[in-house]
Amino acid sequence: MPVLLGALASVMIGVSDYFGRYSSRRAHAMTTVGTALVGGLGITMVLLALVPSAITAADLLLGAASGVVIAIALSCMWHSLAVSSSAIASPIVAAFTALGPLTYGLATGERPTLAANIGIGVAVAGLLVAVIVPQTVTNVGAGIAYAVLGGLAFTATIVLLDRTSVDSGMWPAATQRAAALAFMLMITRTRRIPQIVPRSLRLAALAGGIAGGLGMASFIAGVQRGPVGEVSVAGSLYPVVTIALAVVFDDDTLRWWQAVGIAAVLVGTTLITVG
Repeated sequence: MPVLLGALASVMIGVSDYFGRYSSRRAHAMTTVGTALVGGLGITMVLLALVPSAITAADLLLGAASGVVIAIALSCMWHSLAVSSSAIASPIVAAFTALGPLTYGLATGERPTLAANIGIGVAVAGLLVAVIVPQTVTNVGAGIAYAVLGGLAFTATIVLLDRTSVDSGMWPAATQRAAALAFMLMITRTRRIPQIVPRSLRLAALAGGIAGGLGMASFIAGVQRGPVGEVSVAGSLYPVVTIALAVVFDDDTLRWWQAVGIAAVLVGTTLITVG
């Protein structure tokens, strides 16, 4: 069940990124994320009312800290994309998001089964292949530096969430979304960037935020109940969902190696689940 929650998180976050891509191409990326976080906070408050959740100061603080860190992670990733390209940012961030928590899990005593280990290897390899898109790359050094910082911040976010208790339920998700929203509003205000997208984009941005909120809530439930390494690998596969949606709805080109990578992700996730 925990790995399935991680896989569900990948699906929902992939949907969120698809809507985010749509909005960010028509408005400032930080404005889009700030607007999306409003939808994310709204859906987590609904979940908070539905899921039994006990309040503890430690869990509230861990959730809030993860919100600030994930806002930093997103900012670093966006900057890497802005100064360089997705050909640099995407593989690096994907690798850190999948392998960072896995390394943490192994260091803290987790020992996946043989089938799970094979599945992890196949899924991560498939993910890295799927996100490769040939592009003209500039500012390689800066792109790599910011992508590494973003990847490390995503890893730190997952480690913080892993330390929350099962009894806390949706409180970490709620405080994470609230802290991330407050942080993004502070940044956009400081930089004099619009804080909400135009009316024509609000539905898409909010829908992305709701999907992202559901995805993060599912991920938190997964790491609270299962091995952080396996759940994190299953939860890091969201780029393939975004790629698939872009191919279906935006007529993006699916290259043959991306199709192979997506198939490998599906096989690897299945092995992790049954392992």
